[in-house]
Amino acid sequence: MNGKVSSMRRIPLYQPSDHGYHVSQLPTPFGTLTYTVQPGDTLGKIARDYVTTVHNILLFNRIPDLDFIYPGQAIVIPLSPPESILYTVRPGDSLYTISNRFGTGLNLTIAINYLFPPYIIYPGQQLVVNPSLR
Repeated sequence: MNGKVSSMRRIPLYQPSDHGYHVSQLPTPFGTLTYTVQPGDTLGKIARDYVTTVHNILLFNRIPDLDFIYPGQAIVIPLSPPESILYTVRPGDSLYTISNRFGTGLNLTIAINYLFPPYIIYPGQQLVVNPSLR
């Protein structure tokens, strides 16, 4: 894996107009990694390789088009807890039911997915989930 790990890095990149704060004001719970895009990479592949989501990568980078990354480009990847998995939201799921199913805290699920109020999720969306190790 390419990259250099930094801890609690804040990057001024994205301001949701209806929330009134910048992602740069949100600490990354587990730090970030800088990754150099390789030939053949896609944001989906990179997200899967690092157990994160395209949404999370987009929040930390100024990428105007999902299909426009290029070899040699440096992108910031917010790290997930080591035991995290990617979960695909199913019809009827809520953040509460997902957190309960995996025995993790609702606030942690919201934090590691950089979700903003009103915390809307949809079927097919990928979320980082940190299952309980009990």
